[in-house]
Amino acid sequence: MQLIDYLAAQLRNSANYNSAVQIAPAAILWTDIECQWQSAMPSIKQYLPELVELGEYKPEERTGPAIWIKCAIARVLEECELPKGKIPIIYLPGVGRKDLRAIEQCPDYLRPLAELQYRGCWWAYNTAGRDWSVGSFLTNPRVGLELDVAKDKKTQAAILKILPDLLETPDEALKGKKLEAQDFINIVMDDPAKDILGWLNNPEDKQTLWKDSKWPIFQQACLDNFGFDPNSCSGNNSIESVLLNLCESEGEWQTVWQRFKDTAHNLPLLVEKLKPVQPNGLAFNASHFLAENIKDEVEVADKLKGFSKQDVSVIKKQLIDLFEQQSSRKSWLWFGLGLSPWLIILEQLAAVIEHTQIAFTGPSVEVMANTYKERFWQADAAAINAMAVAKDINQQQVVADILAVIYTPWLEQVTLNFQNLVRAEGYPSKSGTSGEVNESTAQYSVSSQVVFFVDGLRFDTGKTLQQKLDKLSATTTIFKTNWCALPSLTATAKAAVTPIADLLSGAQENDNFTPMLSASGSELSSYHLKKSLADKGWQYLDGLETGEPTGNAWVQTGDLDNMGHKQQMKMPLNIDAVLEDVVARVDGLLKAGWQNIRIVTDHGWLWVPNKLSEASISKNVVKKRLARCSILKDNIETAELKVPWYWNENVSVAMAPGIAGYVAGDYYNHGGLSLQECLTPVINIKAI
Repeated sequence: MQLIDYLAAQLRNSANYNSAVQIAPAAILWTDIECQWQSAMPSIKQYLPELVELGEYKPEERTGPAIWIKCAIARVLEECELPKGKIPIIYLPGVGRKDLRAIEQCPDYLRPLAELQYRGCWWAYNTAGRDWSVGSFLTNPRVGLELDVAKDKKTQAAILKILPDLLETPDEALKGKKLEAQDFINIVMDDPAKDILGWLNNPEDKQTLWKDSKWPIFQQACLDNFGFDPNSCSGNNSIESVLLNLCESEGEWQTVWQRFKDTAHNLPLLVEKLKPVQPNGLAFNASHFLAENIKDEVEVADKLKGFSKQDVSVIKKQLIDLFEQQSSRKSWLWFGLGLSPWLIILEQLAAVIEHTQIAFTGPSVEVMANTYKERFWQADAAAINAMAVAKDINQQQVVADILAVIYTPWLEQVTLNFQNLVRAEGYPSKSGTSGEVNESTAQYSVSSQVVFFVDGLRFDTGKTLQQKLDKLSATTTIFKTNWCALPSLTATAKAAVTPIADLLSGAQENDNFTPMLSASGSELSSYHLKKSLADKGWQYLDGLETGEPTGNAWVQTGDLDNMGHKQQMKMPLNIDAVLEDVVARVDGLLKAGWQNIRIVTDHGWLWVPNKLSEASISKNVVKKRLARCSILKDNIETAELKVPWYWNENVSVAMAPGIAGYVAGDYYNHGGLSLQECLTPVINIKAI
């Protein structure tokens, strides 16, 4: 990593927020009263396209007065288009936090920005608002660098003098030694590979920046060691010959190519310039040429677009063959830069085929569940991932068309197999043997424990969540499973995993599957949940509240279910963001002192790329028809697969066959009987 990577991460992470309960900050305020960072702003802006600077009106440099900055971050200026999806960063040279704090004393030139202290966030060294100096950035453990830098004035002055070059220096060149003034000066003089790449990325800016001091040294190094004169490279043809040397990476250029591999993510203009560079002759390293990667991407896209019209067996064979031909590109630089989107899609489609070769079943429900937990959940994960990496509507349609052929029929058959076993032996009881006793949280009590509810956490998304949680420091996670309450709807199944489940029952005349408080007959609501929790001595932690970590608490963050109903076919594109919010909330609770967190959910779900088919059921036998189940009239005989309602066994529920729905038209839904809807994860997290 280069030092600029650490700086970018620190700045962007200062705006982290929980989207479940907060809105994004309007901007990140970066005060620098001593103007220590200002000399490096031209370079920093190349790496942070969302950054604007307070100063004289120079829109081409993303610099301007306060009112111009307000317009820029509002994205209403054609002359300064900040990237979407990134929180703007406002660099304020010569400005301290105190200058903005007291609005009535705020200087006129700053006053338009003062209100951002309430809608935005600060990049500050500490809670007192001290600026991040360059020295503290290099040495502070929070950044991750923790360099050993001499504190004498000569060294500190040298750092500021060469700051633009220092930020483009790899961290490994600085760690593990005492750094003094001469070490920093050598960074400028002794790294021609970095200089060539920086110049290729933006020749005009580098020549202006280096001017008469460093430019002659750079020019001579290029002539002596790399065979070109940067002064003569003013046109596209001259630059292309240098770019070809980089890609061929022969002789001294091997070092430059290796440095490029390590830093290409910070050289977007150079990467763009490499697109038209073609290899010479027949003997060349294809992995070094972006044009070769682009050619292969076009080939993969064309073949995938034609697959949906072919027989399923032909599609599967050709997909596997195509992935075997293209898989070597995963090791290419361009794959890591996100420039091989069709290869990423192809890899996930190949994984779907790998895990759907067998429409599995088993001798019993529990055996089938165990087989699913060991292997076949990965088919669902791969299907979701294939759609999640399809970033535009054209890719999404191609993926949907292929998954409709290789995934949906498998899901249908597996679900029918599971339903046949349930028809024969019944749904697993409350004392199932699937590795996790199917009990509500009312039956246990552990001190300093949070029961953390995530709505619609399916088994495969639970596995993804566990991987994210494992990255938190000082935690251990244990993954178990639970059979959800039937039908697999939020109203029924969420209540079953609350600490007040023992207070609930179900009315005979019920049309929404919501249980009631047995003592009063009141239908369970958010109000009654909070009140009943309080009566039992449980805390209900709303928003980002952390409560008293010596007791017990209920938390709910991460509504995958609501997002699925809204997003439908595009639901996979947003799962990761919801899971990140869950991880952030868990991290906050652990840091607040909670020792145990138990993540539970109500139900899973079905997702298919080509909509759930429609199943028929006679209106003469149902009280109410839902997407994946129906409430049956009393004392009715039917051929439908029938199960009792969890909260009242006298209420019978018909389950839609396979992955069909009594109400058609959805890509996403739940409430039925399938492994994907009913076998839910339980994740136990313990602070170390």
